[in-house]
Amino acid sequence: MKNIISVLLIATLGVLLTFTGCKEDEYVPEPLPMVTVSGTVKADMNLATAGYEFVPNGTKVVFRINSQSLVQNPIAGYTYEVLQYETTVTDGKYSIQLPTSVHAGVPVTITPVDFQANQTQADNSFKEVTYVGSVSGVNTQKGERFFVNLTY
Repeated sequence: MKNIISVLLIATLGVLLTFTGCKEDEYVPEPLPMVTVSGTVKADMNLATAGYEFVPNGTKVVFRINSQSLVQNPIAGYTYEVLQYETTVTDGKYSIQLPTSVHAGVPVTITPVDFQANQTQADNSFKEVTYVGSVSGVNTQKGERFFVNLTY
């Protein structure tokens, strides 16, 4: 009887060590390559002079990427998230690092956020105006740099 208990105890320990000793290697995905998208942002802020002026500092620019574009072999029927990034304008310029891919171009939608500011009129008076940005886009891919100038 003692032999049977000893054999069962050893067998149980062997089974436990077998299942607890194995660890699966955890999958660690490689980071996505990044690209820089930059440019100027202008609006007709002064009607008394010809041309467009830089928008105020702090004006936001939003970038949207469908995450399915970042996957080489997307899963049929799976709903992929839309990734959103933003940056602010400083001295009329913006710059941002965005994820991209190696296998194909990644469409990026660029939307300057609407803002209100005083617009200098032709008679040098001021009028508060809401500036509405035009949506732009660019296709990014690893190893390139992109310049997109935006206007309101």
